[in-house]
Formats: sequence, C-alpha cells, structure tokens
Amino acid sequence: MTHLPGDEPQPVQQRPRQPHFVARHKVWSSIVSAAVVLIVIAAVTGGGNDKSLQSVGSNEAVSSAGRSAVAGLSSSAASESAQNLLAQSEAAASASAAASESASAAASVARAKSIAAAAKAAAAKAAAAKVAAKAAAAKVAAKAAAVRAAAVKAAAARVAAAQAAQAAAARAAAAQAAAAAQAAANAAANSSNCTPGYDPCIAPGSDVDCAGGTGNGPRYVQGPVRVSGDDPYRLDSDHDGVGCEG
Repeated sequence: MTHLPGDEPQPVQQRPRQPHFVARHKVWSSIVSAAVVLIVIAAVTGGGNDKSLQSVGSNEAVSSAGRSAVAGLSSSAASESAQNLLAQSEAAASASAAASESASAAASVARAKSIAAAAKAAAAKAAAAKVAAKAAAAKVAAKAAAVRAAAVKAAAARVAAAQAAQAAAARAAAAQAAAAAQAAANAAANSSNCTPGYDPCIAPGSDVDCAGGTGNGPRYVQGPVRVSGDDPYRLDSDHDGVGCEG
C-alpha cells in the first residue's frame, strides 16, 4: 500500500502489562480522548475525500478505481494515526501508573526504614537499661559484701576481746592464787614465831602492852594492831577488833 507524504506510519508501541487500580481512570480517559480525535480526523479526512472526488470527477482522466484507492489510502492513514495516538496515551498512562507504584514503593521503603530505626533505638535503649540494672545490682552486691565483711570483723573483734578478757581474768586469778599461796606459805612459815590472833606478828613471850599506854610491859607494841581470837595480851580493851588504837 502507498502512503501519502506526512502520513508515514509510526511504530505501534506495545502496552506494558502493569495493571494498577490507580491508572485505570487515566487509561479510560486516554481511550475516550483518542476516540474523539479519531472521529475528528475521520470527519476531516472524509471532507477532504469528497473534495478530492469532486476534483477527480471534473477530470474525466481519473477512473473510479483511482478514487477508491485514494479513499482507502486516506482512511488507512487516519486509522494508523489514531492507533498511534491511542498507543501513546496508553503508554503515558502506564508510565504514570508505574511512577505511582514506584512512589508507593519508595514510601513503603521509607516507612520500613523508619520502623527499623525505631526498633534499633528501642533495642539500644533496652540494652543500656540492662547494663545500668546490672551495674546497680553489682553495686548493691558489693555493699552487701562490705556489710558482711564488717560484721565478720566485728564478731572477730568481740571474740578476741572476750578471749583477752578471759586471759586477763585467768592471769588475775592466777596472780591472786599465787599471792594467797604466798601468804599462806608466809603464815605457815611465821606461825611458829608469832602469837596467834595478832597482826602485825607478836612473838610469843612475856606480857605485851601498847606503847605509850599505862601498861608495865615488859614488852610494848606500836598500834594499831588487828586482834582476832583470844587476845591473850588484852590489847583490844573495847573488843572492836583493833588494839592499841592510841
């Protein structure tokens, strides 16, 4: 088929199969617009054909077969132009739908990243709280250990003090026992040289009177003298346990 100049057919683009509910309205709008353009082109082309046929009719050299060929050529070119326009409209609608889907996907990715960042921040906060709780627990445990150590030290100090007191009491008791033993030994050693019942010791012998008193001796003792027992020298005249009081 021969084409007129300016009516070269454009390659028909295949509509990509990307159905999306957002683009349906735009597709139908594009189809309606293409149909309107097709109707207008057909009307203009039809008018041109009538004029051409009249011109050809005035010219007896053009046959009816030539008129049919010219009419078919014009109709075919208009149809191809309309198809190209429709394909372009559908391609634009598909591109718009794809752009909408891309924007939606980008928004979804951004939301996912935001959620992931929030989750990461929450995890970091939880980890920091866990570390702080662990440090606080360690501090409490250290304080409890220090309290226990102080209690053990105080108990040991009390035990040591009690043991020291017991040792001191034992030493005092031993010293007292030793002094008593020494006193007993001394008393035993001096019992044969002292008159029983007098302190200080008065050796046995003739009569003893208080020094500075009215007695006539012949022996005298300087008071006071503790008297117990029979008081053979009658030094405790008032019987209060002390003789030669002055």
